[in-house]
Amino acid sequence: MIGSVAMYDAVVYIGHGSRRQEGNEQFIHFIQSVIKKVPIQKQVYAFLELVEPTIQQAMESIILEGAKNILVVPVLLFAAAHYKRDIPEELNRTLERFHDVAFTTTKPFGVHDHMVQLVQKRVQEANRTTNSAILLVGRGSSDPEPIEMLGQIGDAVSDRMKVPVYTAFLTAGKPRLEDTINKMSKEFHTIYVMPYLLFTGLLLEKIKRRIALENEKFYLCGNLQFDKLMSQALIDRIQEKIKI
Repeated sequence: MIGSVAMYDAVVYIGHGSRRQEGNEQFIHFIQSVIKKVPIQKQVYAFLELVEPTIQQAMESIILEGAKNILVVPVLLFAAAHYKRDIPEELNRTLERFHDVAFTTTKPFGVHDHMVQLVQKRVQEANRTTNSAILLVGRGSSDPEPIEMLGQIGDAVSDRMKVPVYTAFLTAGKPRLEDTINKMSKEFHTIYVMPYLLFTGLLLEKIKRRIALENEKFYLCGNLQFDKLMSQALIDRIQEKIKI
């Protein structure tokens, strides 16, 4: 539970949005669990794309209810285009309409110890064998920062679990998933594939289909799934912006 947060009179949690309702419901359920731990009366969620409420809809709602000092919480894995460009553009659009409000934005999850613990948790839910390795699969980005950060998380997991950890990406960034699968299949008897994705969606299905083409040495772990460890990490990000 967070202590006094009187400096803010509203919180807006921003998720990506998914074409799959299941993914959106997972996000909403997660945010509802976080809201209970943040003692601010006005707390709402919004989506960057695909579903409503949009950021503009959420902002208008709380501002018309009297909110002026708003904490913006991007529920994003890394600081890529959505964090660096899209959300600031949306906030600027709001400021053009409402001149007397102020925003403070928290950091994404990034390289956080709870996220490292979550990867370890997902892999340990499977039975470890000898000569095994872990493959972390991220969405990918044209921005180098998320690519580097997933590598840092992989290094931290490797240090904790004392096994090799590789990273691969689905949409942009190197190494590509296909290349890494081919490489690892020649070196290890068992590979635990950990989708570093927030919710059930098309990218997760893409990983599942690709792994299904391989032999039994590839074991697909659960994705991040808005775990309690993620809730703790998000609370930490909020606390970083609170002056008690």
